[in-house]
Amino acid sequence: MLLYYQWLVALISFYVLACCAYNLRYMLRTPTRWLPEDAVPRVSILVPARNEERNIVPCLESLVAQDYPNLEIIVLDDGSTDATPDLVKEICSRHPMVTLRRGLPLPPDWHGKAWACHQLAQVAAGDWLAFVDADSRLRPDTVSSAVALARANDLDLISLLPEMGRKSFGVQLLLAVIPFVFMGCVPQPLFTRAQHPLMTTAIGPFMLFRRKVYQRFGGHAAVRRDIVDDVYLARWVKRVGGRVALADGAATLYVEFYRDFREAWRGLGKSAFAAFDYAVGGMLLALGAAALVFVGPYLFVYSAWRQSLSDSAHLWLPLLQISLVWLAMWLICERLAIPRRHALLIGLTVLSVVLLGLHSIVQSVLGPGVVWKERTYQFRPH
Repeated sequence: MLLYYQWLVALISFYVLACCAYNLRYMLRTPTRWLPEDAVPRVSILVPARNEERNIVPCLESLVAQDYPNLEIIVLDDGSTDATPDLVKEICSRHPMVTLRRGLPLPPDWHGKAWACHQLAQVAAGDWLAFVDADSRLRPDTVSSAVALARANDLDLISLLPEMGRKSFGVQLLLAVIPFVFMGCVPQPLFTRAQHPLMTTAIGPFMLFRRKVYQRFGGHAAVRRDIVDDVYLARWVKRVGGRVALADGAATLYVEFYRDFREAWRGLGKSAFAAFDYAVGGMLLALGAAALVFVGPYLFVYSAWRQSLSDSAHLWLPLLQISLVWLAMWLICERLAIPRRHALLIGLTVLSVVLLGLHSIVQSVLGPGVVWKERTYQFRPH
């Protein structure tokens, strides 16, 4: 029985490797050559900002440097208590294409980012709406590449998987799970072709919507209670007949994400339980499966070493499983500029995320709920 189990885990590990290799080969990718046309659609770059004095200036400097010929940049200050609005005003004084809006008070039953993005969309004039997080850094061709990709592939929403390197060890350890999940679970082209809303994904730092489709499902008002708004927005696009793609944007987009391990733990933790729609059973099942497939092999190898075992079930098959997953993560590290040592640490990454997921459940069920940027949310399925 144990031997059958080990072969099953080996097959799953091989699938992860094959899926990573396929995605790295066939995912849409920036930069894409922009072909000038007579009618260049207007793009509104929309930046929600709450207490972003550490990030807002480099973000806006990268936005005003875009080579796209027809854009506007609107920043919404969402009740910041730091120097964010003053820093934005200084940028506005030097770059007329940038405007600052003051956010209205947060209404009940909304989370802050959705409310800020909703207000931004109301004042935007673009045919395309590019929602950009304040911790994003764009290369000058990011917007033009994204628009070119979207138009060439008839997409209604495109988000970009950013470069994931240049972070502290602890932050990188946790964040490595993001590309591992996106690259290793499902072939990304299938997310674009499949019609079912559950067969899609997106990532929030850069999301470019075709405006008419965004308005068709109600925009951010449709996800006002969804902390994991990026994925649920992608599902709404699918529900109204739109096409979605996650593209490899490592060459054109970098995101600061989190400053240290503690901030990364809190940031990922706020989304973990919500990503499973607050279903305790479903999340525990997923965490258990992840632990068995990606952490279990290390325990078998350790046990074989301690007991001097050398049979396939206790040693060689677990070593094969570990090697396959290491190779899959190594391919991801190569593409997304992640230090290669994190390929060897993917087991520790998964273990950390399993513990984070359990903490997220406890925090939501027994604790105050989701706490982020001095706001507390206690949303449940609806």
